[in-house]
Amino acid sequence: MPLLALSRALLLLSASLFVTTATAQVPRYADQFERADVVAIEQDGRDLFGFDSLTGRRASYRLEVGEAVHFMESRGRVGLVLTNRRALGIGPGTGFREVRFPPNEVPPEIGLVEDQVALVTTSKRVLGFIGRDGHWVEESLAPSESAEAIRVGTAVAVVATNRRALGLGTNVGGFVALDFQVREVLESFSAQDTLATLRTNKRILVFGAPRGTWTIQDRAIR
Repeated sequence: MPLLALSRALLLLSASLFVTTATAQVPRYADQFERADVVAIEQDGRDLFGFDSLTGRRASYRLEVGEAVHFMESRGRVGLVLTNRRALGIGPGTGFREVRFPPNEVPPEIGLVEDQVALVTTSKRVLGFIGRDGHWVEESLAPSESAEAIRVGTAVAVVATNRRALGLGTNVGGFVALDFQVREVLESFSAQDTLATLRTNKRILVFGAPRGTWTIQDRAIR
């Protein structure tokens, strides 16, 4: 191969290696989004066991007599168990974390679980679990308020009630609320990796999980 051609080939190879290395060093968001299941939950009688492939730890939790499991699921870095008495969440190295249901609260039958968040609604509260650091956040519902629709993405969770929208991201300390307008009707609702979009008859509402903010676009009057 001529010397000039060889030099050009080496320069192109060096440039491609530099671009690949530089790109690989830039994280997409927080803990990356490779959807690898690293948490698993198993039940043996009244005993619950959580297994974590990141730390190699095992967590255990013993249910009370008469306590029944209604829902159990794990995905990515989050595990969720719902019983007739409490909600249990688990993340990598966190152990089981609980939220109890008081006697006047109707416990949920199911929840939504994604790679980094879980979402649960009851008759009185909205509960979110962040798998990364294993903590629960909650928002109380007003006496005449009810959860109408819920969605979760990889790192975002949003609830639409009959009064407002509640957004939760993994870097946000709690639910971020946005009130609906008078006679505003929800038309569609979807969640992706880090954002959720609600379309109403009046506005387009987008919740961004990284900053925990709502972006609003008024729709054209029809």
